[in-house]
Amino acid sequence: MENPTSATDKATEAQYRQELFDRLKKSLSFRRQEECFESSIEPTFWWLVEKPNPSIEDLTWLIPSGCICNKRSLIKKRAECVIHMREILRKAAQKRAIVRFACPQGLYGFAYPIAQGDKLYGFIGAYYIKKDVSDDTLNIFATFTDAIVREVQKEVELSKLYETIRPRAIALSTVHTVHRLISSTLDMNELLPRIVRLSLQVIRANRCSLKLVDARRKQLLPKATVDVREKKSKLKKIAVGKWAPGKAVKYGRPIKGADYLAVPLIDEDVIGVITVYDKIDKKPFSDFDQEIMMTLAEQAVIAIKNAQLYKEQEKLTIGSIRSLAAALDTRAPGAYIRRASTLKICLAIGQAMRMDANELKSLEYAVVLHDAGQVTVPSEVLTKPTKLTGKEFKIVKEHPAKGVEIIRHIKALKTVIPIILHHHENYDGSGYPKGIRKDQIPLGARIMAAVSAFEAMITKKPYRPPMTVDQAVAEIKNNSGTQFDPKIVDEFLKVMKRKDIRALLKKEPYEHR
Repeated sequence: MENPTSATDKATEAQYRQELFDRLKKSLSFRRQEECFESSIEPTFWWLVEKPNPSIEDLTWLIPSGCICNKRSLIKKRAECVIHMREILRKAAQKRAIVRFACPQGLYGFAYPIAQGDKLYGFIGAYYIKKDVSDDTLNIFATFTDAIVREVQKEVELSKLYETIRPRAIALSTVHTVHRLISSTLDMNELLPRIVRLSLQVIRANRCSLKLVDARRKQLLPKATVDVREKKSKLKKIAVGKWAPGKAVKYGRPIKGADYLAVPLIDEDVIGVITVYDKIDKKPFSDFDQEIMMTLAEQAVIAIKNAQLYKEQEKLTIGSIRSLAAALDTRAPGAYIRRASTLKICLAIGQAMRMDANELKSLEYAVVLHDAGQVTVPSEVLTKPTKLTGKEFKIVKEHPAKGVEIIRHIKALKTVIPIILHHHENYDGSGYPKGIRKDQIPLGARIMAAVSAFEAMITKKPYRPPMTVDQAVAEIKNNSGTQFDPKIVDEFLKVMKRKDIRALLKKEPYEHR
């Protein structure tokens, strides 16, 4: 039985020999050498034998179709010529030197071994030359050939070195790129498509999908995919253990085929799998591709776990905020629990004003907590059915600052503080607590000012009945440029024309119908 290592070495050597001869055939220096020597020795046939120990069958093509040996009456002569050529090549291999010869038909030729150290790869030569070739010409030919072969061998070795280094370089680049992914977003909806697109670009594949494990159902749920093929595949759930992605998750190792490569995402347990399909160059997936994808997967797991932890922290934060709002609402029912429409209108305006994801999240928290400071306002003031006195209104005006005092110790709400503090500022500078104006007022606070005023107007109060939605919208419009930012009002009016917002408002309590 053949030693596996020996079989691998032979395969590697055969691959090297194949690439060496492929490059020799394409070499411009090689072609110029032939042209140069043809001008002096006028050969009728140049040849390359791409095996170190060719058989009779390997050499039959060396007899050109125009040779007299190919006539039916001279079949034996033809066989003699092939055998003669084989002996010439054996002699050249033994001597590791150029060998001249005369063929049975009286024509001349020479054969030169292509070798590196003790490795013989094949032969180059010419024959059917009308006169014998001089020693000087043969020596020049050998010297030129050695130089060209060394040049081509360096190209092959550099190519092999490049193939070895390239995946490591890509892997290092991948680590850096995924690290940037980690630091640039903690939103799973952004992160997973980015990982998929990166995998597709790095491996140069036609399709990539990322699935996460649903441990309870023992399924892989598709979360992101990019497919650049004309005939696209549909996203579908896969049972753990089924197909390449399912097997990669079940066994916790890459599963590779000619046209697919599935790499598990492993933390303490397997949390998912990235699968790439159909390389653009039509080549099968290699060990290098697998190495690169494993590096990418290691970094992707860190990014995904960070995003998941952030999501859990976010849930805890918003849960705490809602619990706080619910506790505050027991003092003055309806004063703290926000309408769903208020949040939706605020976020719609924020998106129109091109707020980023973090700014929108701060705005969402502010919607829930912007009147938290009212907990410090006496309940008799909050529920007073008549106009407030100057002293009472002064107490009310202090509630934004009091609200900030309540939440300032919560690190996750640091960016919410400016919105809560300034949401009662007026665009013309007549508001409170600081009397700032225009762009001095934070964007989130300007949005909150308009939307919370609208909410207050359509909500029943102890001292007045609610307005209709259209009346409140008109009031916001009338105060554009004075109480409210005109740009915010313009976006507010657009949002209020949406059917989904109108439908949501009709379902909510405290509305005048």
